[in-house]
Order: sequence, then C-alpha cells, then structure tokens
Amino acid sequence: MAFVRYLLPAFVGNLLWAIALGAQAPAVNVGTASITGRVIDSVTQRPVSDVAIVIEGTRRGTVTREDGSFVLGGLAAGSYTIRARRIGYGAPTQTVTLPAGGTATLRFSLDRVAAILEEVVTTGYGTQRRLAITGSIATIDADAANVGVVTNVDQMIQGRAPGVHMTQNSGEPGGGAQIRIRGGTSISASNDPLYVIDGVPINNIATQPSGLGVGGEPPLPRNPMNMLNPSDIASISVLKDAAAAIYGTRGSNGVIVIETKKGTGGGPSMEYDVSAGTSSMNRYLGLMGGDQFRQYVQEQVAAGKVGTGVLALLGQTSTDWERAISRTATTVNHNLAFSGGTAGTQYRASLNHMNQQGVVIDNGFKRYQARLNAAHQALDGRLRLGLNLTGSHVKDDYLPFENTGGFEGGVFINTVIFNPTVPVTTTDATTGESTFFEVPGQTSVRNPVALASEIVDLGTTTRSLGNISADLDLFGGLTGRVNVGLDRFDSNRGTYFPRSNPVGAEFQGRARQANRNNTSKTIQTILTFHPEYSTRQDFELLGGYEFLENTLNEFSAESRGFLTDASGFNSLSSGSLVQPLFSRREDSRTVGFFSRANYSFADRYFLTGVLRRDGSSRFGVGNKWAVFPAISGSWRISEESFMPRGLFSELRLRAGWGKQGNPAVPPYASLILLAADGGSRYVFGDRAVTGFSPTQNPNPNLKWEETAQTNVALDYGFLNNRFSGSVEYYVKNTSDLLLTVPVAQPAVVSTRLENIGKTRNKGLEMSLDALLLSRPSMTWSSGLVLDVQRNEVVDLGGRSFLSTGRVSGEGQSGQVSQRIIPGEAIGTFYGPEFIGVTSSGQQEFNKYKVTRDASGRELTRVLDGKTTSPGGDDYVIIGDANPAFSLGLRSQATFGRFDASLLVNTQQGNDVFNNTALVYATKGNAKRGKNFIATALGDGVGIDEPQIYSSRWIEDGSFVRLQNITVGYTFDLPRFTGAGRSSRVYLSGDNLLLMTDYSGYDPEVHTDASTNSIATRGIDYLHYPRPRTITGGLRVSF
Repeated sequence: MAFVRYLLPAFVGNLLWAIALGAQAPAVNVGTASITGRVIDSVTQRPVSDVAIVIEGTRRGTVTREDGSFVLGGLAAGSYTIRARRIGYGAPTQTVTLPAGGTATLRFSLDRVAAILEEVVTTGYGTQRRLAITGSIATIDADAANVGVVTNVDQMIQGRAPGVHMTQNSGEPGGGAQIRIRGGTSISASNDPLYVIDGVPINNIATQPSGLGVGGEPPLPRNPMNMLNPSDIASISVLKDAAAAIYGTRGSNGVIVIETKKGTGGGPSMEYDVSAGTSSMNRYLGLMGGDQFRQYVQEQVAAGKVGTGVLALLGQTSTDWERAISRTATTVNHNLAFSGGTAGTQYRASLNHMNQQGVVIDNGFKRYQARLNAAHQALDGRLRLGLNLTGSHVKDDYLPFENTGGFEGGVFINTVIFNPTVPVTTTDATTGESTFFEVPGQTSVRNPVALASEIVDLGTTTRSLGNISADLDLFGGLTGRVNVGLDRFDSNRGTYFPRSNPVGAEFQGRARQANRNNTSKTIQTILTFHPEYSTRQDFELLGGYEFLENTLNEFSAESRGFLTDASGFNSLSSGSLVQPLFSRREDSRTVGFFSRANYSFADRYFLTGVLRRDGSSRFGVGNKWAVFPAISGSWRISEESFMPRGLFSELRLRAGWGKQGNPAVPPYASLILLAADGGSRYVFGDRAVTGFSPTQNPNPNLKWEETAQTNVALDYGFLNNRFSGSVEYYVKNTSDLLLTVPVAQPAVVSTRLENIGKTRNKGLEMSLDALLLSRPSMTWSSGLVLDVQRNEVVDLGGRSFLSTGRVSGEGQSGQVSQRIIPGEAIGTFYGPEFIGVTSSGQQEFNKYKVTRDASGRELTRVLDGKTTSPGGDDYVIIGDANPAFSLGLRSQATFGRFDASLLVNTQQGNDVFNNTALVYATKGNAKRGKNFIATALGDGVGIDEPQIYSSRWIEDGSFVRLQNITVGYTFDLPRFTGAGRSSRVYLSGDNLLLMTDYSGYDPEVHTDASTNSIATRGIDYLHYPRPRTITGGLRVSF
C-alpha cells in the first residue's frame, strides 16, 4: 500500500502537470493526408518486415508488415522527410510533399550493410543513434536470433554479442540459464544481469518454489524468463560498461534491454507461425551392458575379490538404462499475431502455445501466453499513450534429478549405477500385474525409470507483466514521460513420492505443496530536454525519478504417512505425520534519482555523462544511499580532414568510466533476525507456546558491492561499412565484496555477512560483421565475436583462501574441489596431482614438503616423492574453470527465394571437474551390484581402491558446437493464391554437432545454481543432457 499511498498522488500530479503544460502550446489540427509505401531488399527484391518508418524531426512513425508495406496517416499538408531503419540495412531518406487530404506512395530499396550508424539503439530510459553511442552496447537482431527451438530470450543472445556468455543450466525443457556479461564480479552475491522489458525492470528471481529433492536437494529451477515469447521480441540491446551506470545499483552485472514488437497502422494484418520438432539424446556415457557386467562380476568372484553374495543380485537380462530413460521427444509451437490500426492508434495482439517434451521420459514444459501492445497519439502526435500487457501460464513437469551426488541420487545417478542385468519391470506370475523392478531391501539405489514415472512433481506459474506510459511534448524540446509497471507471478508446486517407490516407501508416502508469489511495482517520471538550436551541435539532457517496491511471499506444507497413493499431494491432511509449516514474507524498496547528458559536435565529437543516486532498504542505516557516476566519449577519427579518404568508412575511438552497485543481498541482511524455534517452547497457563530465537547476526554497516569499470574501444568500418566491427578492452574492479565470514564469539550465530575483499575482471572483445556477397540472386553476410576474459581475486580481507565447490559421491562427499585464492581466478580447482597407478592398482599422487611461518602462511614447497594417500600439504592448483577464449560465428545467405543461416559457438581452454566420472568409473560399485563405465576396465585401478578427488578427474572442457543451422524458402503467396502477403517454410537443427574431448554428456556446465554465484563453475555432476533437435515450420502472413 505504500506504493499507492505515497506515489499514486505523485503520478497523477505529474501527469496532470504535463498535460496542462502541453495544453499551453498552440494546437495543430490533425490532417487527413497519408503516406503509404513498401520496403524491399535492394538485392533480392523481397519485402523487408519490421522496418521502422519515421518522420524526421518528430516522434511519428510506424513499422512495416510482413509484406514490407506501411501506412502513415493523419498528416497535415506539408513537406516531410521519411527515414527507413532496420538492423543490417542502410537508413535512406525520402522527401515528400503532401497536399491537404492527399496521399503519397513511397518505395524504399534498402541496401545491406554490416553496420549502420543511423540505426536507433535502445539504451537506458531512451534511444540513441548508434553513431552517438559512447558506451559499450551490443545489439541483436531478434528475427535473426529466433531460429530453431527457442524457449526464452537467453537462448537468443548466445554467440551473438561479444562479452556475453550463456551457459545452459540443464537440457531439460524450460531449463534455466546463466548469463554473464564480461564475467562475474561477485563471489557470493548475484552475477545475473538486469532485464528491462519495454522500460520496466524485471525481477529475475526464480518463479517456482523449490521442490522435494530425491537426494535431499531440490532440482534446478526453470528459467524465470520463460514467460516471454521470443516471437514477440523486436530488439535486444546489451549494456556492458558505463552505459549501464544509468541503472545505478542494479547495473554492475550489465543490463539486457528488450523491446517488444509494436503495432502498425493501416488495415488489419495477421501472422501465423507453427513449428514442430523432435529431440533426441546427443551423447551417451558408454556404461557396461548386462552381459559385460555379469561376466566382470563372475570373474571377480572367481578371483576371490568379491564375495559370492553379489551373485544373487545378477539377473539374466541386459538393460541399457540410458536408453530406457530416454525417448524421442516432440516440441510444438504456435504463434498467432494480429496488428493494425489507424493514424492515431496502433495495436498488436499475439497468442502463443508451446508444448515441449523432455528427452528423458515423463517431464516437459508448456506455455500459454497472450500479449497486447497498443499505442495512441493525440494533440497532433505530441501526446503519446502506450500500453503493454503480457499474461502467461506455464506448466512445468519436473524430473526427479539433482546435480549433486551421494547415495540418495535421482534419475541420472541411478541410471549410471543401477544393475544392468535386471529388467525395467517384472510381471507377477499369479496376478499378471506388471511392476517396476527394485533391488530388494535397497532404498538408496533405485530403478531410474520408476523414479521418473512414479514420482509426481508438477508446477504452475501465472505471470502478469505490463506497463502504461504517457509521453508529452511540452515546449521548446522538452518532453515529459510517466511510466508505471507491474510484474507479478503466482506459482504453485505439488510433489508426491508414492508408497510404491522406495523413495516414498520409507515415509509411507510423502507429499508437499508450496506456493511462491512476488509483486514488483515500478514508477518512473522522466523529463527530457532536447532543443534544436544548431545544425552542427546536438544536446540532450534527461532527468528522472524511479521507485521500485518488491514483495515476496512463500508458503509450504508437507505431510507423510499415507494409507494410499490415490490422492497424491492433493490431500495433505490424509497423512498421519504433518510436518512443521513454513512461511515467510520479504519486502524491499529502492528509490533512484538519475540524470544523463549527451552532447555532440558536427557528428564527430560525442560526450555522455551519467549520475545516479540510489537508496535501498536492504542495507545498514548509514549505507542505504550511494552515488553512481559515469562519463564516456567518442571521437570519429574518420571524419577528420587529416584522414585519407577511402581508407576507412568509419573509424571511431571510444572511452568511458563508470561505477555501478550490486544490491543482491536478502532484504534484512543488515538486521538481527528472529525465527520460530520448535525447540524453544514455553508454558503459559495450560498451553505451550513456541518461542523465537535469533538466526542472524546484525551488521548495521552493510553496504553495496561497488564495481568501477573502464572501457576503451575502437570501432572500424571498410568499403562503405561492408566490413565493420570493434575492438574493446575493459577493466572491472569490484570492492566491498559481500561475503559470509566467521565472527568472534559469543554471538548469535557463528557467521555474518560483511563487506570485505576485492576482485578484478579484465578482457578483450572483438567483433567483425561482413557483407561478403551482394548480387541480385545471392547475398551472404557473416559475423564473428571473440571474447577473452580474465578474472582475479585481489583481496579476501586478509584471508589466504576461501573453500568452495564440493565433491559428491563415493565417500568423497564434503571434500572441497575449489578454492578462492588471492592472485588466482575464481573457479580454481584445488587438489592432489594424480600421476598414475601402481602395479597393485593403487592411485599415486605427488607428495610435497611444505614449510610455514607462525601464522600458517606457506614459505616453501618442495616435491618430496609420491604417495597413495595425499594429505593437506599435497593439495595444489590443478585446474581453472575459466576459458582462455570463447568465439561465436554466425552466417546468413540467400539464393533466390532460398535462405540459410548458421551459428557456431566454441569455448577453449577451460577445465571441468567430471564428478560424474568419479562415480561411474568406480569398480568397487560391482561389489554392491552397481554398474560403472566400460572404459574403467582398462584403467589399472583395483576393485578395492577407493575414489580420491584429484587432477585425474579434471578434464579439458574445450568444445566446438554447431548451435543451429536453418534453411528456408519464401513463397510468392499472392502470385499463387491471390491472397495473403507472404509464406515461408523452414527446417532447422539445434545442437547438431558437438566436438570435444570431454567424456561426459556436455562440457558446457553450470553447478550450484541455488547460490547464483560463479564460485562453483565448471563442476559436472550428471546434468540433464542437452538434446539434438530437428524442427520444421511454416510462417504465413495475411
């Protein structure tokens, strides 16, 4: 209610004030003249859609339809200059004179160019010509990126923007992704970028409540951006350096600005896109089959290395459990869009339904989405009203798996180790009833097909996202804007472990229901002053106020001990043992004042300054406010008289510095917290009352992490910008790291959150866009992005290291796999060095002799032979999860009415800890009737040798991936049918080829997503495999 009580009056007041000022300006009668036209590709002569058609010097405009047509109506008599803009094309202008009530027809023929300086780019709280941008902003053509099976915006970014790296958390339908812009800057706080959709910041937290994990930890969350249909996206801009400073506290990890498609004027039009595809497993691990496993066990028993009791566990069949849990999955996607309007009002409405099966049985993802965009102009275009509404309903069918190990694993750990000599199901000879086979007396080793089939884990998320805006041209280049946004989701999740499965049998059935809802409210009031006082100089001043309020509620209830599985999770009261309830509420608010000034002279010299002051309720009393400045500039060297003509089409030097903050801590992190404690019960009268106990040490001095970034870049273009790109170098220094550290006792608890430590990220980014061929019957363009990043821990507040990462399974659980060490990169693997296997089958490691001073600091380290039982002094740096470089290559071509596109991603030089191999290469599994990988038979390690975490399990994670290849054909629909505007059929393949020496499912892994940090990257423990997908589709417009 604080939002309404304090800010609604301000909103209404600002709106009335802006309208009143606007009313003072002389009104101009809206005319009845109009401009119609069509835009085509100059080479292929095919229509070009989504081209922005704008009247120069005004805010009037529209976009072209699928057939390239456009209508600009409601114009007064006079002369107008019309410009056509679209990413990848030139931006030509035409001048037209309209008589009163007349109509003019224009035809634009756009030339393809690799980069265009007149392109308009969406930036923070506004737009700019690319020519005038002084910061580091990457733009992505949404239409070119939306190919294949794309469920969310994250997948559209991969391999298309330098300095932006996406790692898929898993290959499950709707699976989450990790986006890092110029690397991660924080160790324990969030490294996720800020998403802004149509000017409204989005709360990119997990939408689904956590479920019950088979092994005690819940499955990885799905992607919170699944609510947005990629087909509704018009453009994506990625703000990487000082350009993100306008967002202050939320900009330290970069900003992804998304603009959705808008309506067009003229008569109504319709677009329909349908696609269907199949997905299959891309790789298999190569486990032993039943015959091979049976023979191995029998040989070990005969040799006296395994007891005869294990023979009773051997069956007579041969089951390939990887293939038993997998399937050929289907994906169907429908998109339907309507657009149209008049000269003063335009609209676009769209519907989407997507149904995606997982390549592992019994899991999937469904999305139902509706979207409406409407715009209205009044007062001769000086008042512009906007409405964006998105409603989505997502259904998630989860698979019971976790990316952790141990003896209580889910589907994938049991797929690896389950006995291959037993069948999937057995049939009762008396009743004829078929049931899943389970190992008698075992609860920690389970039939993976039964886990996937019998455990129920369903989630639904309903999300509403929208904003209303009003822009008014006041006087003398002054424009006012008010934007109010709302983002709300409501999620429910029900989980049931049935009595028929060993996971649920130990509880006599286990059920849980959980709810999670979040409401984010935003209000922005902005004034922009952009006078037209000189033909050589341009000046724009922007100032604004922003208020954000966020409320999160969670509730869950669990029950155990059911007489029947019939009610599943729908009747918790049927259980005999109801668990303690859980509920919580979090509130937080952020207030920001911001300004930005842009100045240019002769389209040659450009300067931008940004200043933002933010206040957050999350931090200590004395540190709730902070100031975040930035300054950047550029110089078009190619426009100087001393530069030889013809050498460069464009040569521009950019430089900038800015500071951003990271507020990603819990809302009450600076306060002492109390929680209900079942162990603290007090008797009042005749009843016991549950008391409260403290759970968190306060820190009144808690403040934001701060990142200061310096960026230097050179933009270039040759041959009329047919070849263009940029080279950028950046340094990001982050201070006041938010870390949980031990505190002196006595205290409430043993740790608290403090600001200590520093990190540094630096890197080199290169991009090249090329128009390689441009002929009437054929075009070919390509793009390349190269990213080299290095991160370093500068200081840990006097600590020599922090332990992070972990090892799971085979008696190694609890072992640390990574350390954060000053002077080293985050993601450094730390352990003993494996050097071979002895003749007796024992693993051997390097042994070191170490001397230390009184404080424990290492002074000397000398190699001192070999050992089969490494100790603490034998642990050294054994790997680095960070790549030496990553590269993305894209290419598009047309031949007549055929078109084709290609996207390749590669990452080189990164190490991966294959925790999966540590488990599936253990021969000792055979003693308990558990399987292992066939290649382990020749590794020389004895059957009695325990597994030891070491460099043996660190593998080269370099890879080259054919991410997508698409071919299409566009029909001349009007010629053949006399109706419709255009039609295109296409065939697309995703993840068709993966070239790597890595032995697991996929070397591109992300671990420990629940901490949302980079501290445990590069650890692979049985991730859901990324599938290979073939998709065919049809797109028709009328």
